[in-house]
Amino acid sequence: MASVAVAPQLSVVTRVVNLPLVSSTYDLVSSAYSSTKDQYPCLKSVCEMAEKGVKTITSVAVMSALPIIQKLEPQIAVANTYACKGLDRIEEKLPILNRPTNQVSSEC
Repeated sequence: MASVAVAPQLSVVTRVVNLPLVSSTYDLVSSAYSSTKDQYPCLKSVCEMAEKGVKTITSVAVMSALPIIQKLEPQIAVANTYACKGLDRIEEKLPILNRPTNQVSSEC
C-alpha cells in the first residue's frame, strides 16, 4: 500500500504576507521609506538607529519567548489551523485581496 504525503500547512502569517494586496502594499511602503531616507540624511540616521534598536529588541524577545513557544507548539498549530480556515473564508468574500495594489487603486 502506497503512503500519501501530506503537504505541511503554511502558517496563517505566511499566507497573509503572500496575499498580492498585502505584499504589493508592503513593497510600496518599503520603497517610499527607502527613498525618503535617501532624500533626507538627518532622517536617515534617526531611522537607522531606530531600525538597529528594533532588531536588538526583536532578537532578545525571540530568544526569551522561544522556550514558551516550544511548549505551546501543539496549541499554536491548532490556532493556526483555525486561522487558516478563517482566512479561506475571508479570501472568498474579499477577492480584492488577490489583486495587487496598483490594480485596486486604478479601479477607484
